[in-house]
Amino acid sequence: MFDITEDRDNHHIKQLSIFLPNRLGQLLMVHRIFDAHDIKLCAVSIVDAADHAVVRVVVDKPTLAQQMLITEGYSVVDADLIGVVLPSEVGIGRVLKAMLLRELNVHYVYTLITQKRGRTIVALHAEDPDVAEEILTEQGFRLIGQDDL
Repeated sequence: MFDITEDRDNHHIKQLSIFLPNRLGQLLMVHRIFDAHDIKLCAVSIVDAADHAVVRVVVDKPTLAQQMLITEGYSVVDADLIGVVLPSEVGIGRVLKAMLLRELNVHYVYTLITQKRGRTIVALHAEDPDVAEEILTEQGFRLIGQDDL
């Protein structure tokens, strides 16, 4: 089964948020589903509470991953992120400053496990991904999309 990005004209990356009970082995069970379907884990972020965790992942085949997780009984929500390649001489501060100057709220940022030509890639969730893409392109940042993973 092929995974097709619905909108190839943007630099959005699909993030899946998986709701897991906060119990031993739950994350490994999700990883085994990915392994069974040859789905590469590119980034992970976990926010936990007393009884549950929200696991945010970026994978190379998000449509397939979401289908397989739902089939296995998991609650999954998707969201669009912007993938930003950080030049070695530039830190995340320049990205955040560009967002602030245009008054665009950044909800969260995390790095991808995957690198592009030895460069760090950050995944950025902003209140309006299309505007974030426009801002970062204007500032000269190289953006990557789902197909680049």
